[in-house]
Amino acid sequence: MTDETPVPEPQEDRPPAPDPPDQGGTEAAPAASEPTSDSDFSGGEGMVAVAGLILIAVWLIFEVILSEYFMPTIVILFAVAAAALPRLNRDSVEKVHRLNVLMKIIGYGLAVIGLTEIIFDLREGVLEDFVTVLGALGAYAAYLMALLGARSIKL
Repeated sequence: MTDETPVPEPQEDRPPAPDPPDQGGTEAAPAASEPTSDSDFSGGEGMVAVAGLILIAVWLIFEVILSEYFMPTIVILFAVAAAALPRLNRDSVEKVHRLNVLMKIIGYGLAVIGLTEIIFDLREGVLEDFVTVLGALGAYAAYLMALLGARSIKL
């Protein structure tokens, strides 16, 4: 009687398993430290940026496409600045000034312009039909969002 224990044959078609601590540990640390796109639109700065995006959408839909509700050019300029500043390279933005200060100024600027727009719309009676009222309500909501976002930005 011979004792023959079966020897497992090496599997040549299977590559060796990578070492889990080396691979997972080195890749996870940079991914956690990199800023995500969600961090660009969070907090008060994010509210001002979203308000800018809403104003751009209202302008495109109700002024450019439907020709129903007019928005001043200064609103569009502020809205583009509000939407673009958080997405730009923070170092290049902060050569001008700190981002939170710029977003607070833009947010309050949009709120003041929005207040004058509400007064103008009511005084001049431009809210005549349903589509115009929808455009105006979208813009008013964005102005309010910009105000609330600007108020919540800490300096």
